[in-house]
Amino acid sequence: MKHEHYMDMNRLSDWSVEQINELLDTCLLLKEMEEKGVRLPLLKDVVLAMMFDQQSTRTRVSFETAMTQLGGHAMFLDGSSLHAGSGQEDIAETAAIISSMADAIMIRSLSQRVIDEVVANSTVPVISGMSCALFQEDGFGSQEQHHPTQVIADLITMIERKPAGKKLSDLTFMWLGDGADGFDCVFMDHLSLFPRLGIRVICAAPKKFWPSDELLAKCRAQAAEDGNGEIICTEDPLEYAGETDFFYTGVVNYHNYGVSEEEAFKVFYPKYQINADLMAHAPKSAWVLHYLPGNRNWELTDEVWDGPQSALLPLGENRLYAQRGILVYILWPLRRNTSEYLKDYYRGKVEDLLTPRIRNYDF
Repeated sequence: MKHEHYMDMNRLSDWSVEQINELLDTCLLLKEMEEKGVRLPLLKDVVLAMMFDQQSTRTRVSFETAMTQLGGHAMFLDGSSLHAGSGQEDIAETAAIISSMADAIMIRSLSQRVIDEVVANSTVPVISGMSCALFQEDGFGSQEQHHPTQVIADLITMIERKPAGKKLSDLTFMWLGDGADGFDCVFMDHLSLFPRLGIRVICAAPKKFWPSDELLAKCRAQAAEDGNGEIICTEDPLEYAGETDFFYTGVVNYHNYGVSEEEAFKVFYPKYQINADLMAHAPKSAWVLHYLPGNRNWELTDEVWDGPQSALLPLGENRLYAQRGILVYILWPLRRNTSEYLKDYYRGKVEDLLTPRIRNYDF
C-alpha cells in the first residue's frame, strides 16, 4: 500500500493551486542554483525506474540527466526489457514488483489506462511522462490523455518570459490547432490547469475542433473555484492576437481523422498556423511556443520557428528544470534520513559478520 504522504503526478487536476505554485518555485530555485554553478545531491542514492512503451527524446534525456545531477540513478525500461505485455505478467504485477525495488516510477505510455493501473498498484510515487495515443483504436477523441511534465516546463518558460509588470494570472495564452477532447494531451492539461492559475486561455481552431461543451463547463467550474481564468473559443486567431502573450501550437495527427496529410493541412493551415501574418498582429513582447518535435511550415513557418520571438529551444531546455523540480518536490521529503548512530551500528554489524572471511583470504 502506498504511504498516505506519497504524491503522484498523474493528473494535474489532482494538485492544488498551492502545490503547483510550490512546485514552480522549486523548479525555479533549482534552475537558479544551476546557473550559479551549485548542484546538491538532494536525491543521493534514490532510484527512478523509467517505463516507456513509446519513443522519447526530451522526456527520457531530461529525467536521466536530472536524476544524475541530483545524485540519484535512473533505469530505462522499455517494452523489450519488461515482461509486461508479453503474456507472462500484467501491468499491475509489473508495477508492484518494480515499486518494491525502486524509489519512484516514471512512465510514458500510449494509454492513460496503463498509467492509472501503475499508479493503483505501485507502492512508491508515480510520475506520468505522457499518455498519448497517436492512433486511437477505441474511437477518435475517446481516450483521456495528459502530459503534466511538459505543462510544468511551459509554465516555467512563461514565468521567465512574461512581460514586465505582469503576473502569471495576468497572462493571455492562445492555443492554435486541434482543441478537440482527447486529441492533444498537452492542450488538455493547459485547458484544465491554466485557468485555475488565473491565465486566460484562447482556443483558436475550426469550430468542429473546439473542446466539447461538457469539457469546457468542467474546466470553467474548476477555474471558478481557484484562479477564475477565462476560457474563450474562436475561429479567428486574429481576434485576440493583439492581447496574447504566448502563442502555442502542437502537431495535428491527421491519422486520427482518417484523412490524408494534404486534407488535414487544408483544414488547419495557414489560418491556424503561427506565421508572420499572425505575429504582425501580436505584441512585440509575445512569445511562440511548441512542445516539439514539430513540423516546420505546418504548425509554424520557418520564419517564426527561427525568429526573434521563438522560445522553442528554451522551452525544450526547461524540460530538464521541470523534471528536476518535480523529482525534488515529490521525493526529497521522502528520502531516508538515517541517524549517524544507526549507520555506525550497522556498519559495525557488517564488519563483525564479514571480517572472519577477510582473514581467510590469501592476498
